[in-house]
Amino acid sequence: MAQKRVVYDAIIVGSGAAGGVAAHVLVNKGLNVLLLEIGPKWDRNTQFYTEHSWPYEMPFRGLGKPGQYDGLWKVSAYTEHLYVHPRIDLYATAPGTDFHWTRIHAVGGRTNTWARVSLRMSEWDFKPKSSYKEIGQDGAGEDWPISYQDLAPYYDKAEDLMGVFGTRENLAVTPDGNYHAPTPPPRCGETLLIKGGKKIGIPVIPIRKAILLRNREGRSPCHYCGNCDYGCQTASRFSTLDTIIPKLIGRKNFTLRTGAAVHRVLLDPKTGKARGVEFIDTKNRRTYEAYAKVVALGAGAMESTRILLNSKTRHHENGLANSSGVLGHYLMDNFKAGMIGGWLTDLKGGEVFNDDGAGGGHIYIPRHTNIKGGRKVSALRGWQYQPNSGSAAFPGFARRVDGFGASFKKEVRDLNPTRVSLAGFGECLPYFDNYCEIDPDGLNDRYGIPQLRFNAKWHDNELKMAELMFDTAEELLRAAGAEIIPYSRALPPPPGDATHEVGTARMGDDPKTSVLNKFNQAHEVKNLFVVDGASLVSNPEKNCTLTIAAVAWRASEYLAEELRKKAL
Repeated sequence: MAQKRVVYDAIIVGSGAAGGVAAHVLVNKGLNVLLLEIGPKWDRNTQFYTEHSWPYEMPFRGLGKPGQYDGLWKVSAYTEHLYVHPRIDLYATAPGTDFHWTRIHAVGGRTNTWARVSLRMSEWDFKPKSSYKEIGQDGAGEDWPISYQDLAPYYDKAEDLMGVFGTRENLAVTPDGNYHAPTPPPRCGETLLIKGGKKIGIPVIPIRKAILLRNREGRSPCHYCGNCDYGCQTASRFSTLDTIIPKLIGRKNFTLRTGAAVHRVLLDPKTGKARGVEFIDTKNRRTYEAYAKVVALGAGAMESTRILLNSKTRHHENGLANSSGVLGHYLMDNFKAGMIGGWLTDLKGGEVFNDDGAGGGHIYIPRHTNIKGGRKVSALRGWQYQPNSGSAAFPGFARRVDGFGASFKKEVRDLNPTRVSLAGFGECLPYFDNYCEIDPDGLNDRYGIPQLRFNAKWHDNELKMAELMFDTAEELLRAAGAEIIPYSRALPPPPGDATHEVGTARMGDDPKTSVLNKFNQAHEVKNLFVVDGASLVSNPEKNCTLTIAAVAWRASEYLAEELRKKAL
């Protein structure tokens, strides 16, 4: 007897910040959900084995063989077992361009190692085109089809689920949230930065991060090791691997299938609606189909876009849901500049103790330009800084210290507590000519699936802003009493380097200029949703993960209600 074909209520592709949150919402709404993930499900107790490894315990002191990691980002001796290696699993870039695509193929995706900074976008971030008259904005880009008020309840829900710490500062540029605990106190160097910011009229506030500071549902509070980038064996930082998936496994209405590389969305030729997906089993390399009433793509902005582009048919020649021609376009990422450091000489020779902090820095410098009450600058929009300070277990600055023997060691130790640094992230405007496409030269991934080619670069506004970010970083450090470490101003790293890439299947009210409606529903295929960062219309200076989680939550609640009403 032939096996009966299973038709799920919903198939979700991807299990990170978007797909994981969508699974949480839909399963708890009672839908029968199949979650497809290209990678395995890790055991945090064994997978994150470098989290507490000292450099002297690692081969080549954790630096790798000479040249082994040159030219790479994210991938190091501490992380090469976590990330997809870009020299092995290739993608393409157009001539004269570069792109850093960071991928983790595992349950939880990049929530396993993300920076944990959790910031709400402001009202004018959602309305950059129309809000310029009120706050002196520039009117560039497009407004989102939703407002801050539309997303605020879902920010509340996402912050509660994730366990975000923070303080209420009543700043319009970075709205307050739903925090489980206040931010830990600033370290010595951060206290001096706060005082320096007050001198020059730039606010410096406690940072907001998705890290537990108290026991919660079997997850331990942060132990201040500062190595969240290597994973977290105590599950203190939010990841869908540790926070969401364990609560779903074992539920009758939830199925997780790992090792499933989704290739394309399947369409019903009679109705034109999605009927499921096609995927390749990464172990046996066979092709399978899975069926559902609704398909939700949450594999990350670039992967979800690749699936849509690979889903072309004779009725969708340019990719699925792409009659507008904007699928793949308006690729955005925050760009990095103002990355400089200094010595707070008043702290020289002080006691060296654990300054690692809860996932790094405890303060944040929000955008202070081109907003009401802020500075007016020549570049459009603005930027933020994420500072760090204090003693480090592996002080890389020692390479720049002269000397040898005991006197050298003493100088390094004396300087260690004085270290302070700023990391700046700026807003990239949406440009149609920043895009990804299926590689025209026929590059496939290891499973034979056509791979992406990126064509993206920084434009004049970003390059102008980068110079201003360096200028202001120097001003802040001097105001804090720091001696700036000599540096050279370089061009920002290429798009993708900040791992905040979004925007390639933007939402909007007009099907002629957007892929999705305001509920992340494809204009052309009403039972197809894209719930991840591909849907974002703008990419302000703020880290985007919290917004992605809130958008996915809102879209999933709408999806569940529409399915209940049999409107899909």
